[in-house]
Amino acid sequence: MGWNRLRIQRNSKLLASLDESDYFYFAHTYAASSASEEVVATCEHGATFSAVLEHNNIFATQFHPEKSGAAGARLLHNFVSLAA
Repeated sequence: MGWNRLRIQRNSKLLASLDESDYFYFAHTYAASSASEEVVATCEHGATFSAVLEHNNIFATQFHPEKSGAAGARLLHNFVSLAA
């Protein structure tokens, strides 16, 4: 639980204009494996886990964008732009 940075693994429409210096707020006690081709970003907290998934028009984050300040607002802006 807490603030952490992403390790971006590949280009992502959802993470456009964001980089590895941005912090996001994580509030979960579980984590998904990072061994999937849909993983666009991972995070490290005791072990590496999936933080952002993207496949066609399906997007998922392990963190709370709405609680992640300016970086989270940018991610939500990207998501709404993709949905429009």
